[in-house]
Amino acid sequence: MGASPLRIVFATDIHHAFAALGELLERAEADLYLLGGDLVYRAFHRYDTAWRFMELQQILGGRRTGEEAEEPLIATARRLARDRGDAGLAAQAAEYVALCRRAEAYLLKSYDRLERILGSHRGKTVHLIPGNYDMDLGRTALGARDLHLKSLDVGRWRVAGYGGAKVKTPGLPDHLQVPFIEATGGGSLRSEALDFFRRVKPDVLLVHEPPYGYLDRPPGHDHSGSPGIREYVDEGGARLVLSGHYHENWGAAYSKGTCFFNPSSFGSTVEVSRVRPGGYFFDLILGEEGVSVATLRQMDRRRVYDIADYRVGERGISTVILDEARYVELGGQMPKARHIQPIRDLQRIKSFFLGYETPETQHLITGLRKIYRELERQGMQVAFDLLGSLNFGMAREGSDMDLVVYLREADCVLNDSDVCMVPRTLETVFRELEERSLNVEVCDSLDLDRVRRAIENGDTEDGQLQRFVFYRLMCRPVNLRLIKQVENLLAQREPLRRKLEQGLREHLEILVSSIRHVSSLDKYKARLRERDVAIPPSVEKAIRNCLRG
Repeated sequence: MGASPLRIVFATDIHHAFAALGELLERAEADLYLLGGDLVYRAFHRYDTAWRFMELQQILGGRRTGEEAEEPLIATARRLARDRGDAGLAAQAAEYVALCRRAEAYLLKSYDRLERILGSHRGKTVHLIPGNYDMDLGRTALGARDLHLKSLDVGRWRVAGYGGAKVKTPGLPDHLQVPFIEATGGGSLRSEALDFFRRVKPDVLLVHEPPYGYLDRPPGHDHSGSPGIREYVDEGGARLVLSGHYHENWGAAYSKGTCFFNPSSFGSTVEVSRVRPGGYFFDLILGEEGVSVATLRQMDRRRVYDIADYRVGERGISTVILDEARYVELGGQMPKARHIQPIRDLQRIKSFFLGYETPETQHLITGLRKIYRELERQGMQVAFDLLGSLNFGMAREGSDMDLVVYLREADCVLNDSDVCMVPRTLETVFRELEERSLNVEVCDSLDLDRVRRAIENGDTEDGQLQRFVFYRLMCRPVNLRLIKQVENLLAQREPLRRKLEQGLREHLEILVSSIRHVSSLDKYKARLRERDVAIPPSVEKAIRNCLRG
């Protein structure tokens, strides 16, 4: 029997988001939590102090001679502070020295706070490295967790870390910054990271600065990563590289058996035109052969959202986008779907109602999740689309469960109506639900493999593809991953999707303005009014537009 899979949660560029990090430890289960540096984002509590410090950095840095350029700026400042020939400059140098002491005290206090949060989650194994904003963590309360120039073995995997980055960080005293020792010249490479990795031979690299050529491009620039770390990767020593630093160059890459991941920043980032949101992290599963799947997730207001799955196969990494809106917000590219007006109205109405989802709805959906997960353990893949009150989040005790069932080809036997017969295993589950007074109505059942082939062939006449498009416009999914493997393919063929939607236009308009639909919306509105929830004018207008027929 093989070893159990190793689950790793990886976050980087924490940027002082310590409370959110505590939430992450609470809500995301893993065998090992790794933090990739930039734990802090500033060395002073007040921004005006930080600006003054950077101003002094420029002033004093400009006074250094060529011979002094390599020494820490604090050494220059201490010397200038003793210079009686220029009282103004001496005062500035003394101020700089005093601010350096304040910066160090603030950083130490920040790391104390972080360690208290990490330590409060007993049983959670957390290791980390410094980034270019961090000081030597060995001198802080986090010293026992520091993986910089260290390694640890977890099962069959050896994890080793190297922190810091090839930049001078404004606002941080340079004598506190962790040195990134790497230089090229005369055709030779001197790299502390390369020497260290060759010595300990890790399978998993935890680095702040990525290897050259992989997830290492700042906006508008060429590759900027570490040649030394890249050389170790090219020697075939690493199966997995976890990096950060370049927040915009997030995602996954693959080369010759090595996977590379950067989730973007966990903490928010101040940019020229906005504050870029954070909360991003990777949830990775390592099997015998390496990474099998990595899920890009986001912690947002105490909830965790799945954004994309990266699945590793023989041909490299494939991406399944699970949350298009969050994927695009992060900077991903998705074709923009232009839905017809009735569908835009319906989706707006449904979004409003889902904001007031009933506990009964959540209970029923939780039950459906248990069903598909149990069937997966038995070797059957199944997903659902929800209709009726479940679709709008307005179910009550005794509400019916109106479902569309999605199967794979191996489990689909078609009847005369071009509908997959519900497999006996699933029928048994539904009968058990009905014995508990839960009425299950299977309204349709589709073969996802056939739908995929119809998309690939551009077959707009395929009835199952037409129904798939219809349900995806109208319904709410359970087991999104299985559905999205097909829906992502359709999203990449926007002209095909639009043609299919236009072909369904008349049917959609008849449906949303039907007496049954009118009655359902009236019922859902009444349920909200019972809870003293007012329907905003914009939603009322969308409902009138939707029901104009």
